[in-house]
Amino acid sequence: MEPKLISIIIPTYNAEKSIERCIRSIQDEKVEIIVVLDGPTDQTEAVCEKLAKEDSRIQLIKQENQGSFQARKNGIEKANGNYLMFLDSDDAYLPETMPTVRMLIESYYEPDVIRFRYRKEPEGYEQYRYLEDGKEERYLSKEDFKNTIYPMILDGYQFNSLWCNCVKRELLKNQAMERIPVERYGEDLFVNLEIYTKMQNMVLTEKVLYQYITNPQSATQTRNVSKLFTHLQDSIQIYSSFYTYLTKWDMNTEEYQEKVGKRLKKETDRLIQLIQEEIERKQEGK
Repeated sequence: MEPKLISIIIPTYNAEKSIERCIRSIQDEKVEIIVVLDGPTDQTEAVCEKLAKEDSRIQLIKQENQGSFQARKNGIEKANGNYLMFLDSDDAYLPETMPTVRMLIESYYEPDVIRFRYRKEPEGYEQYRYLEDGKEERYLSKEDFKNTIYPMILDGYQFNSLWCNCVKRELLKNQAMERIPVERYGEDLFVNLEIYTKMQNMVLTEKVLYQYITNPQSATQTRNVSKLFTHLQDSIQIYSSFYTYLTKWDMNTEEYQEKVGKRLKKETDRLIQLIQEEIERKQEGK
């Protein structure tokens, strides 16, 4: 059987030191690598152009600096693959990533979504296992998702990141993405909620297939009070939207409404604490 084409979308800004490592970690010839240049001001574009001349898998897209979310949207528009994956330019795949993903696509007759785990470097932290049944992989129907995964999401388990997914292109052909018009905190979760609502099945693997490499200078690592307040506003919006998803999932009961309330409080309390810490840090620095 002819292997399915997978499009891997890499949004990149100023990543001259990491983008080559990132691209070279994709060890699969039957892929389309879409690098979206988000208005870089360093040598990222030159590095990518050099790599594209050497590697026919690479397609470059250029945009003015609009953020990684818009870059992903533009990448999806250009993608030709049967499946989509997302890789951040600071990060990397492991040697077993693509062989494992392909094996799961074939073994489970082209599931809608494959989800795997990540390892954070250089700390060596591994994301906790999704399930406690001891299996290395598990097929989940829509009903399984309602009984098992939706409650886990409401409880705060890590199903947020897009880059731990391999998703059928038809689920993401900008229908889910169009619901989020601007770059914002929690955008991955917004998109995943749409995916998890529309899909009919998923394969969960407990294998670690993604290297999340900490960059202290990246947008997600940089703190300031103004940005944290924006994150707080976004957090209130996204976790309040869970009430709407309860109706979509036919789970709008008092028990699950209470879970949403607890999740909303947990996430907003965390950001309020960070805001307070940042204000105190600045005051001490005066």
